[in-house]
Amino acid sequence: MTLVEAVVATGPIPPDSANQAEKKRYSEVLSSHLAKAVASGLRDIGFPNVKPDVDGVGEKTFQGGLGPKRVDVSYSDDQNGLLLAVSIKTINFPPFGKNLKNRFGDLLTESITLHLRFPYSVVCMLFAFPVRSNEDVTKGRKVSTFQRARKLFATVTGRLDYTQPGEKFEDVTLMLFEPHLGDDSIPKIELFDAATNKSLTESEFFQKLKEIYNVRNPHALIGEEDLEDLG
Repeated sequence: MTLVEAVVATGPIPPDSANQAEKKRYSEVLSSHLAKAVASGLRDIGFPNVKPDVDGVGEKTFQGGLGPKRVDVSYSDDQNGLLLAVSIKTINFPPFGKNLKNRFGDLLTESITLHLRFPYSVVCMLFAFPVRSNEDVTKGRKVSTFQRARKLFATVTGRLDYTQPGEKFEDVTLMLFEPHLGDDSIPKIELFDAATNKSLTESEFFQKLKEIYNVRNPHALIGEEDLEDLG
């Protein structure tokens, strides 16, 4: 499953007039499908035993420094514990900026919780917004919610080693998506590096995660030949 296929599989997005239960259900289903897509993409580039598995089973709970924490997408082993985590978050309905700062605070707590227990772990985030969140400018609001979110998360991405603050993420990527509208339109996605605002293809996104992981874990490389074994 690709990220675009995850949006398609979620089905038509409810109208803004829908009740909260419908909106909550859509958000939960989208997050679940995105987690499956990220796990699938990681498996495709060599990460074994990523959770959730191919059947969508296995969101895993780890004992973090501030208590147990369920991780949307994870790669771990018995020897090292949590090695790679990807948190999936979405904001799907207006007003898009209403809960942005609350989500920001919750995510920092999530990163701290995991890094306290697993300081060497690579903790990443994929945050998805519909394209309308990049169009909600007004006379009094010159910057869209999506761009505000990117600038906000740019302050907490790029954790380079285990000595840096635990609230930072090793990587934050934002996703703009054109939701399925229940007609013949085809959903689209675009990925952006929060730090640079550079647009990424889906393949580049997964390669970036692998590169960050391999720099942190030279003893357990993914998708790289062990040169010592070539002699």
